[in-house]
Amino acid sequence: MPDWLLQESWLAWGVGLLIGFPLLTILFGEMLYRIESSNKGSRSSLGYALYFVLPGLVLWLLLTNVLELDDSNVWVRLAATLFWISLIYLGLALFNLFWSGHTAEEGWQSRIPSLVLNIVRMFFILLGIAFVMSSVWGIDLGKMLAALGVGSIVLGLALQDTLGGLFAGITLISARQFKVGDWLKTGDVTGQVVTVNWYSVTLKTLENDLLVIPNSVLARDTFRNYSQPSPVHMERIIIQFWEEHPPSLVRKALLEAAHATPGVLEEPSPQVILRELADDAGAYEALLYFDDYGQIDVIRDAFLTRAWYAAKRYNIVFPYEDYQLYHFAGSEMNRGSDDLVTPEKLLDRLVELEVFELSAEEMEDLVRGAVIQRFGAGEQILRAGEEYGKFFVVLRGSARKYVVDHEGREQSMGTAEPGDLIGVVAALRHCKNMITVYASSDVQVVELSLGSVEQVLKSNPQFAQDLEQDIEVRLETIDSILQRSDRAGRRGDGAHPADLRQLLSRNRRSAVPSEKTES
Repeated sequence: MPDWLLQESWLAWGVGLLIGFPLLTILFGEMLYRIESSNKGSRSSLGYALYFVLPGLVLWLLLTNVLELDDSNVWVRLAATLFWISLIYLGLALFNLFWSGHTAEEGWQSRIPSLVLNIVRMFFILLGIAFVMSSVWGIDLGKMLAALGVGSIVLGLALQDTLGGLFAGITLISARQFKVGDWLKTGDVTGQVVTVNWYSVTLKTLENDLLVIPNSVLARDTFRNYSQPSPVHMERIIIQFWEEHPPSLVRKALLEAAHATPGVLEEPSPQVILRELADDAGAYEALLYFDDYGQIDVIRDAFLTRAWYAAKRYNIVFPYEDYQLYHFAGSEMNRGSDDLVTPEKLLDRLVELEVFELSAEEMEDLVRGAVIQRFGAGEQILRAGEEYGKFFVVLRGSARKYVVDHEGREQSMGTAEPGDLIGVVAALRHCKNMITVYASSDVQVVELSLGSVEQVLKSNPQFAQDLEQDIEVRLETIDSILQRSDRAGRRGDGAHPADLRQLLSRNRRSAVPSEKTES
């Protein structure tokens, strides 16, 4: 470098800024591009910071080293203030980028409460402001702190409630007793935590309303967290039945309803406890486990609905029902509908549906010992893999049928309509059931006694032959669906809908005794 250039420092600074400013601009732009490639949400904050830091620095150096203005000059102080503020903003932007990176969701950063982070940011901002005021503007911070001390006492008295809520919020969040998404109950209100800030906690209630609770109020009150330490929650539901019913029978009915309720976990397993026997009634408490507290009303409704149907199937009487009802079969309790099939109308209903081509005497023998049952929408009528030793005829309503393939997936087999047989293959072949059946609506079925059916089969060879042909067609249909499912699984696609409809249609036409359904 020439000696004359070194002797003129202002000229050296000018040449350096003239060359260095474009180079630094290019370098900052490249840094910004690389950061944006790894974190797309960082360009806005970092871009503003980088583009303010460099011009502020150049302006400050230009005023102090090229124009050689005194540090006490107001323009120099403004330029220095601009530089230091932009530098502080850049530091906060880098801090936010570090905390919002892709590792923060699973790393130790996610365990730091946001309120603590805000306090840290505020501390560095105040520290930076104090540095600028002291070093750039020459303000005595000691006198300022003394003045602020007196003012803070007055301000603290005026904002006592607000500051109480602030420190209560710091205590609550630092203790990590709940987080956004948890379900809390405080007082008579239950809701999901939506937001947590310095002053309040906002809950979204089961009624879909927002409830804002000041932190100071929440810190003084007792609250229950349904989502911690585990999201699995146990709900207690008490149901009363007539005390003459054997507890084992009541437990069986309620456990059947609990296992059939969507959302109820199999592990931990539902439990039924007899709590009290008094006033001609027994109080039973069902313990249901589920992991989504937001579905509590749906799960309670589904369980109580299934418990009602299960009680009717097991002839269990509620204490408010008339005593005489206990002496009748559950199917005879014609409640809530005028089109239910009663035992007296069963034979006429089967003849009306043309289920079997039998004589009047044979039909009477067939329905001897039959039991009429009802299932609510969504209840499981038959489960694949179970041995039942019985089969059903649909009297009213409809049901969905599925066969479980070798991968454990349920493949649709269409619907069972009034007059269709379900479970006939497993019952007559004395094997495990091959299909799963769910009620699509309120379904009424008749459970035929296997002994009565076999007696008619022995006395009517043609009926036995027709029923055996129907069973063979059902088995062929199930086997075809399973083979198509296996081939589709190897190809990675599904069975062609047209082929499936053709199979089910063929099976329906081949059902000789009822001419209606597949297995």
